[in-house]
Amino acid sequence: MPPFLQALVATFAVSVLALAGIVLLFARRPSERLDLALLSFAAGILLATSFLELIPEAVARHRGEANVFIAALVAMIVFFLLEWYLHGFHSHSDEPHTHHLASSGWLVLIGDGLHNFIDGIAIAASFAVSPELGLATTLAVAAHEIPQELADFGILVASGFTRERALLLNFTSGLTAVVGALVFFAAGPMVLEHLSWFMAATAGMFIYIGGADLIPQLHRHRGLSPWTQVPFLAGALLIALMTMGHG
Repeated sequence: MPPFLQALVATFAVSVLALAGIVLLFARRPSERLDLALLSFAAGILLATSFLELIPEAVARHRGEANVFIAALVAMIVFFLLEWYLHGFHSHSDEPHTHHLASSGWLVLIGDGLHNFIDGIAIAASFAVSPELGLATTLAVAAHEIPQELADFGILVASGFTRERALLLNFTSGLTAVVGALVFFAAGPMVLEHLSWFMAATAGMFIYIGGADLIPQLHRHRGLSPWTQVPFLAGALLIALMTMGHG
């Protein structure tokens, strides 16, 4: 099988694997406490992924004199303006906190879609070198993709999406990994040259979602569960351990 097809199969398999994991874990509607625990877990995942994986990798890959963190700042500004627009769109509601979280659901789909796109490029680039490296990279991506997608699913459900719609949107976001693989084989050198900017932008998106949306939401519901900080720390620790494993 040529590297092109290997990369397509691998990226699609990672998306399906994450979808299957969500279906198995959420056969029934999560309770409000579980929703809150998932939001806490998601915040830990997003922030740790930004600071321990995306930002260091962006710095390591960056070539040139321009400050790559400009991409992170621009991404945060764009998300701020986009969320402002989404709030205005939902301004008729009597429950601003609900719609505040609803807007973060759409934002996390955008951020995760770009993250998956980058994963697809990484998988495709690895298969272009050798099948063994491609398989190893696919396994590494799957290892962090499953908890990432579980966290995103929790955000979408807590944002008011039905489980079915959340699954569909999450799976669609996951398929951007396939798009990343296609783009790599269409324009590999050019994509790799600017990959650090994509990574920094994704980090900015995730930091904004975690810091501006999820953590304030957890503070508002502090009385619902006194152990909300435990999933947050568990999510951050999980990413830290994974980073140590492939660092």
